[in-house]
Amino acid sequence: MAAARPRPYRRILTSALHRRFVHASALALLVCYIVAFAMGEKSSWLWSWFPIGACGIRAVLLSLCSLVIFVLRVGQMHLGARTTVSSISTFKQLIPFEAFQTFGWYIFSAWWFNEIYRWSSPLSARLEWVNRARPHERASLNERAIYLYTYHLTLAVTQSLAHLWHDYDRVHVSLVKRSDNHTNVETFLKRIQTALTKALIRGVKRSFIVALICPLAYSIVLRRFAWSTTLYFAKLFWDFPRSAAHPPGFLPPISPGIMLRSIVSGALLMTCWESASVFFTNFLGKEPLKRGQPLTADAKDPNGSLLTGLTAKKEMVRAFAFWELLLISQQFPDRRKAIFNDIDREEGAAWSQILSAATAVIKAVSSRIKVKAAEKNYLDKRDGEKSTSGNEIDDQFQKGPVLRTLPRLTDPLKDPGEVDIFVSASKPHSRQERLSEAVKSFGNNPDWTPAARAKARNVLDRATAMISPEEVNLLTRPLFTKKPEDLHPLVATVLRTPIGRLFQQTYARRLSGIVLGTPHSDICSINHSINSITCLAIKSLEEDSYGKVQADVPAIIRLFTETIETLEPFVNGGLDAHWTDVDFPPSSDPEAQAQARRVPDVELVLTTLKLSLTDILSAFNKYFTVIGLEAKDLRLAKEAAGLAD
Repeated sequence: MAAARPRPYRRILTSALHRRFVHASALALLVCYIVAFAMGEKSSWLWSWFPIGACGIRAVLLSLCSLVIFVLRVGQMHLGARTTVSSISTFKQLIPFEAFQTFGWYIFSAWWFNEIYRWSSPLSARLEWVNRARPHERASLNERAIYLYTYHLTLAVTQSLAHLWHDYDRVHVSLVKRSDNHTNVETFLKRIQTALTKALIRGVKRSFIVALICPLAYSIVLRRFAWSTTLYFAKLFWDFPRSAAHPPGFLPPISPGIMLRSIVSGALLMTCWESASVFFTNFLGKEPLKRGQPLTADAKDPNGSLLTGLTAKKEMVRAFAFWELLLISQQFPDRRKAIFNDIDREEGAAWSQILSAATAVIKAVSSRIKVKAAEKNYLDKRDGEKSTSGNEIDDQFQKGPVLRTLPRLTDPLKDPGEVDIFVSASKPHSRQERLSEAVKSFGNNPDWTPAARAKARNVLDRATAMISPEEVNLLTRPLFTKKPEDLHPLVATVLRTPIGRLFQQTYARRLSGIVLGTPHSDICSINHSINSITCLAIKSLEEDSYGKVQADVPAIIRLFTETIETLEPFVNGGLDAHWTDVDFPPSSDPEAQAQARRVPDVELVLTTLKLSLTDILSAFNKYFTVIGLEAKDLRLAKEAAGLAD
């Protein structure tokens, strides 16, 4: 009878994320309750805050504003940072689906909040869609309500742009380092408190800035459109005269009172949005533990479920599986022993499958670098062939001029005895004859006499003498080159503008995309896979009863050595700066250039590889002969780790 298939890690992770989603939603509901209290009337001390009443109803309705942010984040969340080569490449990636979804959800949330805020405001605020009038008077639109509605939608558009630009969809995952001390310096509640304080301050500032800009934008651009749109829907319920087709007066009635209301309401709306994002990021970015145990601890086949996560195709599932594997290798000796003793699987021993999954992630780094290096070598070879062919042509000209006849444009001159000078020249009939006459006329033009040519050459020489060599070099320099330091100053100035920076392909983004993957960085899986197999290999000295791990230690050492030998030279000069990276230091300043080549995430991977290789060499120092590590591999490993004498 075939063994039952283990529960997929994807389902286990989904269940855990659902629980965290519920916890984040509960805190978001609490924030909405506070906002509902601040929004309502304070005529009664009890009913202004009592949950079973108007305040509770407002809180439930306001929770929809936070819920749509959760829906947006779930549909677009990812773990790694963006590694596209430029901002314009990121823009192409977001268009059209992600951008449309982001703007749509924020605009809906702002509209819903606006309706609740108007419903909760007292009559003295005068925020109805239609002005109250006497029975014999015609209805008229209330522009105070239209302006507040426009402000909230403008704030939604601004927040959507900030959401896309600052990558709010990223779930920040802490990179766990191998250490004997596993205590968290900063508790989970402390992290939420710090992040929430910063987010609320940022939200209040953003709402205040939009409140200052909105009156000008509303008066110049948005007023007629907002008025006509509101009138279109208001006509479904009220009867308006023809004079109501256009807003009255030249300036809208924006008083200090409505300005203050817009600032306060905008701050409350931003509180709902920013707090929802903070709760979502922190709860879903928690370590993969359930009641202090790994997520797969309750599964019927914990190792089998974990293996399905390590080989998953989705970034989210694979990253959390490697994170859980690292926690197991550090903090749970019973699970480590279970992995070492699980040798009867159909696909192979559990350790062998774990090593295979980790090796695939680590080797992907070298593969991407080798592909880029091969492309660079091909381009350099092609450019070298072009320069060689150019040098050969120059050598031929130095040896002697090569005369090459041009196509004949006119008929050869006839002998004087064969020409009758008294006969009038016949008019040209064919196209060839007309072309010959035109060429002869240019040649016989008095303006092209030797004296005229000498005069023109004299003028050009005097003009050249008035220009300095630096200016001549500036005028004759090509606009585009391969190196940013040789770029034309005009093009460099354009690339430094806010619009030009969208097209810059910075060294840091290009290097991160090659080493860590694209369009999002896979640093979580890379870092955790290196640390996990290192920790398991070291712990196997005491816990591996069957000795399965020691047979793979030489392969691990060679893997780390080859990856370091491929990554380190590439980081230290294997990748040239793109010609659009105008802020990259020039070659005349090697220290600044070396500092610019240090990308934090890439340096973290390189440092992790070296430390892991050093720890393995130190732990297995007495057993190199037993495990079959060759002297050449040992020497290369020590050089890669920086331990060579």
